[in-house]
Amino acid sequence: MEEKRTLELRHVADLLTMHFNIPSYQRGYRWESKHVEALLDDLYGFSKQMEDMPNKQGKFYCFQPLAIVKNKKLSNETDTVYDVIDGQQRLTTLYLLLSYLEETRKCNFSGRLATSLFTLKYESRDSDFFDKKEFKSSDIKESIRNIDFFYMTRAYKAIESWFEQKEISKNTILKVLTPDNYKIISGLEGDALLNTKIENDKKNDVRFIWYEVAAKDNTDSIEVFSQLNYGKTALTATDLVKALLLQCDIYTNNRAFMSELAFRRSYEWDVMEKQLQDPFMWSMFMRSDNSFTSHIMVVLSLVCNDLYQEMLNKDPKIKIQKESKDFIYDVCNHYLGTNQDGNYAKNVEYIWKKIQTTYTALYNWYKNPNTYHLIGLLVWLMEYKKIDFSNEKRFALLKSLFEQYEVKTKEEFMNYLKKRIAEQIHVEEHIKTKEGIVPWGLKYINYNDNVEQIIKILVTFNVEDIRNQQKESARFPFHLLRDGNITSLEHIHPQNLILDNIKLDTIQAWLTVKESSLRQLKKYEQYENDITVLKLYIKNEESYKENIDAAHGIINKIDKEFDDLANMSEGQMHTLYNLSLVDKDTNSALSNNLLDVKREILKERQKSKNIYVLPTTYKVFGKYYSAATESNILPKLWTKPDREAYFAAIESVYNDFNSHYTKK
Repeated sequence: MEEKRTLELRHVADLLTMHFNIPSYQRGYRWESKHVEALLDDLYGFSKQMEDMPNKQGKFYCFQPLAIVKNKKLSNETDTVYDVIDGQQRLTTLYLLLSYLEETRKCNFSGRLATSLFTLKYESRDSDFFDKKEFKSSDIKESIRNIDFFYMTRAYKAIESWFEQKEISKNTILKVLTPDNYKIISGLEGDALLNTKIENDKKNDVRFIWYEVAAKDNTDSIEVFSQLNYGKTALTATDLVKALLLQCDIYTNNRAFMSELAFRRSYEWDVMEKQLQDPFMWSMFMRSDNSFTSHIMVVLSLVCNDLYQEMLNKDPKIKIQKESKDFIYDVCNHYLGTNQDGNYAKNVEYIWKKIQTTYTALYNWYKNPNTYHLIGLLVWLMEYKKIDFSNEKRFALLKSLFEQYEVKTKEEFMNYLKKRIAEQIHVEEHIKTKEGIVPWGLKYINYNDNVEQIIKILVTFNVEDIRNQQKESARFPFHLLRDGNITSLEHIHPQNLILDNIKLDTIQAWLTVKESSLRQLKKYEQYENDITVLKLYIKNEESYKENIDAAHGIINKIDKEFDDLANMSEGQMHTLYNLSLVDKDTNSALSNNLLDVKREILKERQKSKNIYVLPTTYKVFGKYYSAATESNILPKLWTKPDREAYFAAIESVYNDFNSHYTKK
């Protein structure tokens, strides 16, 4: 059973009576002056914003998470001690800041709010440094005896300098850390606790995202720390955004209504996450091997990219690192915390509507067989063989589709998608060579010069095969296409052996297949003597080297027999007339067998090895596209009428898309 996790917002003032322990395995305190000053600047900006909105309640500046776990060895019946797993840099800085404001607190408040300050103990460090607050009086040079104390002393000096140089009243910062009339909740229970929390939540102040992991009896904080840092129980940016958006009770007096609203949104959030986990829907626009910790993070990323651009349009000086793992949280936190209208609820509603709108568009695309297949195909074509097709480029593509989807009719949007696909699969009708302008187009692109283009066209052919069924339940599995790497070109009629630098065991395997094929076609006796001689030539390396030219002559003779039977020309051997898609292992298994043998191998691999066979590949080896004429009823050979019927089917799909192509 997984350990319980608590994720909620807590006021800085709630921490004043608590006890924290920084375990020895934690990284030491390393904040520079610039980090301290940036934090103080943010707190000052928030405080001034609250002054401009005197009638607003429940606004807050949100620190990033404080991840903790109860230390059972240090805790007792009266005091609970928490090991800090993540967030100790900010917590330590807050301790230094509250220590600097100590005298001001005593002047402004009475009781525990005036005198309380959470305890902070660094394991394997001298406890006197905190107990005696040596960072206040210590000379920076003296504190060099311990690198952590050195950084803490310097951070404290940075706090002093910031207030002195900016001539800012200490009360300006203090009032958002410990607001007027705030009530300490420590020791309260039942209705008294609930009512006090309701009143405290009306304050405009600074809060932490409190992330508590209730460890099992046999789990210590080191294990929790490892889980947190290696992804087992990581608090992700998605978790943080969810906390910001669903903590509805912190910014309204109508607590019952907002609690119901938070519950409803939480349910919608889970529904969206679950639906996005559908491999068909997910693979319509994403790879399965992505770095996202949750599926809804894609929706949040799309939304936050828009939000960030909106903020930049208003204030170009805003800087948020798009490469950061916390980008979506940073954007939402910044948007909610710095909007000048101060209407937190309104801004949450705006973000939530954008999330709903984005998800709904993706879901509608998925539910419609046409948009599902065309968008899934376009995304796959755009990403295929593109090493640099980053998530940023993927999101830019989706954004462009959203924009067109909003302004176009269904038919116009379909045509737009076909146009974008046509740009990916288009083949010029003529190309320029050393000999001049020569015919090209779909008929002439070949295995040797245009592998990627042929693969793209064949994938398009397969996707359209499913789309044209127009069945609600029929979905091309883009996830299986990607995961199975079904992009290996298979020659339907076996290609001739390429004899340059060929290995002897390859020839021996080829001959075994060809012997069987000749027997099936009742042609074995015609080549029996040649096969007997060839076996002698290839029995070992020495014999093969001595008779290499003669051996190659027999091999070419046998290959030509199969080409003649199928009326296969060298010009069509490596073109779309004779190519289909399989995965790499299946390609090897099919070898140089005849058509009917390949068909049985495909069936067996699909059945026993759970290999996905593309629909048109399955059809082509069953001669689905061929008319039942006397010349093509041979189940073992891929004859000229077979090839022409197959190519015509591909050409029809290609032309449908290419009719939307506009030359740039």
